[in-house]
Amino acid sequence: MKAMIIYYSRSGNTEKIALQAQKDLQCEALKIIPEKAYGNYITSCLRVTKERKARVAPAFQTPIPNLQNCDVVLLGYPVWAQDLPGFVAAFISQCNLEGKTVIPFATYGMSGINWTLKHLTQLCFGAEIKYPFDSGTFKKGNYQTWIGQVRRLLYNEQETAVSSVSGAE
Repeated sequence: MKAMIIYYSRSGNTEKIALQAQKDLQCEALKIIPEKAYGNYITSCLRVTKERKARVAPAFQTPIPNLQNCDVVLLGYPVWAQDLPGFVAAFISQCNLEGKTVIPFATYGMSGINWTLKHLTQLCFGAEIKYPFDSGTFKKGNYQTWIGQVRRLLYNEQETAVSSVSGAE
């Protein structure tokens, strides 16, 4: 199976997980870059909340990848105001994920990935969502266990020791 990692990171915490997973899985990684950068965590959450109320999907600079040859897409994002950022949702909605396995991972300060899964299921129509992983300020996720699950899915192999990463966005 072939995998690709697509992620957004403002502070570097989600990127830390994405780049470690890229190394551990030996696959491509693509960072989503918003057209207009977000500020600190609080201003980012406030901006996202305003964008949701106005039903604005901010633009992004990153081109939509061709995922035709990918079976698995690892999708990383911060959880802001109990959901994924609007431009990340807009980016995902333009990716053809039908028939793919989507493995979400998120970093957070207050609310974990479970808050985002309903929205993510709508965005990833026709895809199977498996092995959601999150790591936050007060509850660190077990990266080694998670990446072991992903490795077994991709390579049908036994779990091996990998580096530990965690953080909050």
